[in-house]
Amino acid sequence: MNPRKKLYALLALLITACFLVSCGEMNRAKRLVEDGNNAVKESEKYAVEADAKLKELDRRREEFPSNREQLGVVSQEAIELLDQAAGKLREAASNYEAAGQAKIDDKLKEYLSLKSQEFSKHVEHLEVAREIPKSVMDSSVTDFSLLNERRVDINERIEKLQKEWVDLAARAKKIQEENKEKFEQ
Repeated sequence: MNPRKKLYALLALLITACFLVSCGEMNRAKRLVEDGNNAVKESEKYAVEADAKLKELDRRREEFPSNREQLGVVSQEAIELLDQAAGKLREAASNYEAAGQAKIDDKLKEYLSLKSQEFSKHVEHLEVAREIPKSVMDSSVTDFSLLNERRVDINERIEKLQKEWVDLAARAKKIQEENKEKFEQ
């Protein structure tokens, strides 16, 4: 075979190999994102159930501390649901972070990084929310006014964290909207 043809054939083979590797990386990233999205959906289910338990605690807290034992059952259920929601969001954050390590476009990497940070911040938010039912079960909280003081502090921290994860989500959405063609692949 002519040396020039060998060079062209080798170059074509190299380009094909690079293309296949990049396609493989993109497919791997897509699978990780799909797994992450599924984890987010599961997390949402747990979070909705936990929110219902937290609302029940809120409705019944004026009877505190006389109903501490009854609220303790609801509190424990809320904590377990919040833990499950946080676990699924940790899984999603990990998947998005791993997808961002693939050899993909820089804007996609930035988007995946922001989504991973968003989910991690949302985990922090859920961990602080756990303190609401924990305060009901805390034996050092002896009356309604002390419970309310704790609740005000917890709510302030929850709102701060929620603002942070919502901001990260908005930044990721902006990247997605500005680069629609890269997200359609």
